[in-house]
Amino acid sequence: MKVTVECTRDVLKVDQTVGQELSQALVEWDVVVPEAKPDIARILDVDGTVIVNSKEVIQDKMMVEGAVRCTVLYVGQGDSQLIESLETETGFTHYLDMPGVKPNMLSTLNCQIEHVEHEMVNSRKLNIKAVVNLQGKVNDIVQLEVIQNFKDMADVQMLKDKVTVLHSQGQGSSQAIVREDLELEEGMPSIQKILKKNASVKINDRKAMDNRVAIEGDIKIQLVYLCDDPNEPLQHVSYDMPFTHAVDIVGAYQGLECAADVWVQELFVEPRENISGEMRVLNVEAVIAAEARVFETETKELLIDAYCPGLSIQPKKRRIKVAQVVGETQEQLVVKDSMTFPENVPQAARVLYAEAKPIITDQHISDGKVVIEGVLVSKVIYQSTDSSYGLASIKEDIPFRQSLVIEGAQEDMECQSRLLIDHVNCTLIAPDEVEFRAVMTAEASVFTSVEKEVFLDVEVEELKQGEDSGIFVYFIQPGDSLWSIAKKYNTTIASILKYNEIDESQVLTPGDKLLIYKKLEVSL
Repeated sequence: MKVTVECTRDVLKVDQTVGQELSQALVEWDVVVPEAKPDIARILDVDGTVIVNSKEVIQDKMMVEGAVRCTVLYVGQGDSQLIESLETETGFTHYLDMPGVKPNMLSTLNCQIEHVEHEMVNSRKLNIKAVVNLQGKVNDIVQLEVIQNFKDMADVQMLKDKVTVLHSQGQGSSQAIVREDLELEEGMPSIQKILKKNASVKINDRKAMDNRVAIEGDIKIQLVYLCDDPNEPLQHVSYDMPFTHAVDIVGAYQGLECAADVWVQELFVEPRENISGEMRVLNVEAVIAAEARVFETETKELLIDAYCPGLSIQPKKRRIKVAQVVGETQEQLVVKDSMTFPENVPQAARVLYAEAKPIITDQHISDGKVVIEGVLVSKVIYQSTDSSYGLASIKEDIPFRQSLVIEGAQEDMECQSRLLIDHVNCTLIAPDEVEFRAVMTAEASVFTSVEKEVFLDVEVEELKQGEDSGIFVYFIQPGDSLWSIAKKYNTTIASILKYNEIDESQVLTPGDKLLIYKKLEVSL
């Protein structure tokens, strides 16, 4: 006979990952040298970066619109000392397949250029191919009304588990312009022309406030410029430009946890004269884009199983995945190696400029550590020993493997890493060999997800008095617990402890026997 049972309920909010995809996009285009610039004799460097302009979750897909922007540094025809550069970009649209995702779900995206290839079609035309890695993730906020307790059921046995659940409270994005005038240090030659500019962002602090997330960080500006020194015509300078920015998120408040990402969408650098009439001042304007998310973590005591002697409880359950942050860390890493010049390039008289970009090829957890494997795409531009040849360049991928300790990390967990170059040193140790050293900041996070079954509803029926009564001998099986045995025989843990003279902390050994005594005298 069915029995009506009253329950107390609680609202459970939890983020659920609906889609996750790693994809690659091949972006290819032709570049024509502008009429005002000289023909290309030799390419010194082609450097690329990816800019995300927008992302949108549509039915079963994430749509990404962006651009690949490249700077080409080359030697002009007719003069080995003529150094020129040109900037080029092309847009792309790419779709990440994620069955089950729907519009308005929350999304995150990481983009990185894996490598750039170039081929000269002729002295006025260049073909560029860029491989872009895109890693997208889409979450949905699930809200469930779950059973916490049963009323007027004195003998009900309930198994509960404390779980920390995470649910998003909101997401927002915005843009800002950061301006600053920078001046060359003493001893640096004046600027003739800026050839190359790059910018990256390092977030130092982020915190949730009323209806917004405040972000503080540094924009690392790196410039290569041409000067009138014939021995060292290329100069490299680096500046850290601080910024503060806020992303509006309705409903955010102080105390919530938050995550943020900031990148430079546009960088404008204009040299101008100082009070002495020398080109030593830089007007820098950076357009930054920011995306932030606020979320709340709560510790909930969830009902995951229940039964009652004398009653048959048939639950309606739902399986959920609960994401939890295990730990985060940030460390400085050093990668160094020697680079030997290929036979087909001239030897070096002096190093003018060196840069590096880290590409993560694999990341996993081993022995409590996040192991990051990848290559350091290293480039060196130098003055050759052959004065008629002028400037030359070499490029080499330096493999690296670094480990970061995060307490509680286990091999079946998920990890995310990010690498940011702090500075690069390159020393000429022989005419055909340089020692390359890069210092990076590594950020790593470890996540885990646990599956739980929660009670949404129950059907309860009364058993006939005396049904399944008796004395039973049970031999313990591997994986048994007092709860599973008590539930199997529809009795209580207290009864098992009483008739076997054991306590609840005792370890159950497979093969041992337990006496199960059942006498049902239960009523509502």
